[in-house]
Amino acid sequence: MSAWVGPSLALRIAAPPLCLLLSLLPASASDDKIDRATLKGVTTVCTVIEVSDQAKSAINKDNLQAAIEGRLHRAGILVDKNATTCLYLSVRALQAIGKPVIGKKEKAIPLYALDVRLEFLQTVTLSRDPATKTYAPTWSSANMATVPAADLDSAAADMAGGLLQLFANAYKSVNPN
Repeated sequence: MSAWVGPSLALRIAAPPLCLLLSLLPASASDDKIDRATLKGVTTVCTVIEVSDQAKSAINKDNLQAAIEGRLHRAGILVDKNATTCLYLSVRALQAIGKPVIGKKEKAIPLYALDVRLEFLQTVTLSRDPATKTYAPTWSSANMATVPAADLDSAAADMAGGLLQLFANAYKSVNPN
């Protein structure tokens, strides 16, 4: 009769691949007190908008850029294309595919998963090596929705607007003037 090995063997087998997968996840920020503190003293921001290939024909990047810069201006946040602190808006859309009928190919349906993410990026320094600097997100928020193809542009604008409002609130909470 063999001895039961228990969870320790299972953990030893599963842990290395799990650690590898977790190490592939990108660094991430959020909208908590510590992340908001990283916005203190910021005087200007640049804006960078990225729309995924699948959504480019349905989402107007120039309209998003103008709307974001307008919202920042109304919130009293100065926009400067040469600033070293930037707001990065990522809009990704993935079209749904219908279940194939036997003997037929998968069929795209007019429905999308829309992922909109807003990140505040700035230069950060490693505490263990102050000479090492990198550009990283220090504040972020995201939203995801299922959207009909005909509504992609307006949904992306609405979602981006909501995220911008969160950023403006976070910014003003540490920069009251």
